[in-house]
Amino acid sequence: MASAMNVTGVSKAMTIGDKTVTASDQEGNKVKFVTDGKVLRLMSADGTEDYLSFNSFDGIYTGVSYSVRAIETADPAMRLYEIAADRQGKSCGYWLVGKHSSGAWTTYVSWNSFANLGFRTDRWHQLKSTIENQQLVVTSYDSRGRMDWRAQVFWNDKDGWFGLKRF
Repeated sequence: MASAMNVTGVSKAMTIGDKTVTASDQEGNKVKFVTDGKVLRLMSADGTEDYLSFNSFDGIYTGVSYSVRAIETADPAMRLYEIAADRQGKSCGYWLVGKHSSGAWTTYVSWNSFANLGFRTDRWHQLKSTIENQQLVVTSYDSRGRMDWRAQVFWNDKDGWFGLKRF
């Protein structure tokens, strides 16, 4: 059975750029997001552990801008981080990450997840995510600004994992 996964709060998106952004996981442990202009890393606050790394899905690793925002949910109660990558207005990466019940940082949704629902990874996209009726919705626009793909992110209680529903 799919649960609604109600979004209860969203932070302002933070562009990482050449600075380090510190945040905390759902247990209050500090983490940081760091980029060298090519790869974004989610690390322990002291920099000794690299939990997850992210790079552009189009194979071009220069000129990428990363932004991160925290998303709080209920049913289940989680703190997720939505990471978006773009280069000159073109999206080149998307990830929804969080701490799994096992304690490991995990990528729940990515660009590849979208491809499984007909998202054309070989085309120009500008992704925007919104909260609609407490639901996380990701919308893609083509180079002319027309919507070309849209999906809702939901929590699947049975599988203990996230799913996508295209509309």
